[in-house]
Amino acid sequence: MYSFSQIELYQQCPKKYQYKYVDKLETVFKTSPDLILGTSVHGALERLYQQVTVFKIPTSEEVLTKFHEIRTEEENKAWEELLFKWYQTKEDYLTRGEQYLTTYYEKNTPFNQTKIIGTETKLYFQLTDEPEKKDQTFYGIIDRLDQDGAETFVINDYKTNKNLPPENDHKYQEQLNLYALGVQQKYGKYFKKMKARLHFLHFWIIDEREINEEILTPIKEKYITLIAEIEQAKRTYAESLLTDKNAFPVKENEHCKYCEYQTCCPLYKHLSFEDTSIDGGMLWESTIKKLIDQYVKLTQEVNFKKKEIENLKELLVDYAIKNEIMQLFGEEETIGLSQTYNYSAKDKEQLKQFLLEKNLLDKAVDLPYYKLNALVKENALNPDEIQTYLEKNDVWTLRPKKKKEE
Repeated sequence: MYSFSQIELYQQCPKKYQYKYVDKLETVFKTSPDLILGTSVHGALERLYQQVTVFKIPTSEEVLTKFHEIRTEEENKAWEELLFKWYQTKEDYLTRGEQYLTTYYEKNTPFNQTKIIGTETKLYFQLTDEPEKKDQTFYGIIDRLDQDGAETFVINDYKTNKNLPPENDHKYQEQLNLYALGVQQKYGKYFKKMKARLHFLHFWIIDEREINEEILTPIKEKYITLIAEIEQAKRTYAESLLTDKNAFPVKENEHCKYCEYQTCCPLYKHLSFEDTSIDGGMLWESTIKKLIDQYVKLTQEVNFKKKEIENLKELLVDYAIKNEIMQLFGEEETIGLSQTYNYSAKDKEQLKQFLLEKNLLDKAVDLPYYKLNALVKENALNPDEIQTYLEKNDVWTLRPKKKKEE
C-alpha cells in the first residue's frame, strides 16, 4: 500500500525509504511544535464540521477550546522537551493556532455555503487498471470533502505552513489530484466536476483549481512510474540477500539534519562513533578525527596553490609571448617555455556524427582530446574538416630548472 507521504519520502531520500518501509527499522517518533500546531488546528476544524453536518453550529469559543484540548494532549505525548527554532516560543505557536481558527470562523460562519460529504475521509484506490498491479493500493486522507452545488465535489486541505509555496511548487496540488482519483472511484456517480481547494491559513489565501482528466493523466503516469521504480528497487534489494547497498541510494538534502536514521545512514553514522587511534608505525600516531582535519587543511592548501600557480603561469606566458622569449631567468631559478597545441570539439554531438560517417569514431571513443590530436597528426582529418568541427588551443608548458652558476 502506498501513500503520498510515502512516495514523497522516497523522492526525498531512497535510503530513508528503505530504512522505514523495507527494513522497518524502529525509531522513537519525535514530534515538533509545527506538527503539534497542525494536528491541533486540523482536529479543531474536524470537530467543527462534524457538528455542522448534524446542523449544530459551535461557537468560536468552543472551537478554540477543542484546539487547546488537542494541543495539551499532543504536548503530553512528547517524549522530550520540544525544540523551538528561530527564537520562536510556545506562546508564538499558541497565538498562531488561535488566530488561524478565529479568522477562519469569522470568514466562514454560518457554515452553510456547502454540504459536507465527510471529514478526515479515508480513501483506498488504484492508480491503474492493469491486472498485474491491482495489488498496489494507494491510500490517503482528505481533510474535508464538500458538495458544491448539484454536480461538483470539492477536496479541501488545510495548511498551517508559515511559508507560502512558490507558484512552481506543485506538491500539494499533486497530492489533492491523486486523492481525486480516490473520490472518483468511491463517489463517481454523484458528481460531474471536481475541484481542489488549498486553505493556507497563515495567509488567508485559498488556492482553488479544477481537476479534470487532462490534469489527472500525467500525474497518474508520474506516480505509476515512481511506484514501479520503488518495486524494482525492492526486488533488487531482496534478490541480493539485502547486500545491494545501491538499490536505495542515499540522497543528501536539507532534511538530513532532522533525520531519525542518522545512526545507520552512511552519510551521518560516523557522528555516533568514538574517536579512534590510528597507528602509522614508528613515525606517528594520531586519531581519525585529527587525520580528517589534517586532510581537509592540506587539500585546501593544495587547491589554493594550484590556483596561484595558474595565475602566475598566465602572467609569465603573456610576458614571454609579448617579448618573443622562450626562457625566463629569475634571481635564483630559470624557466624554459615550450608551445604546442591540441584540439577540442566545437560541438561534441556534431563531431561524433562526423567521425561516425568517416568510420573514425572507434578511434576516438568518448572523444578524449589527445586522440583527436592523433587523428589530426595522422592526416585522418584534413584542414577544412579541422576548422569546421575542431577548435585549436595553444598549450604552453613551463619547465622550472635551477639556474646555472655564472
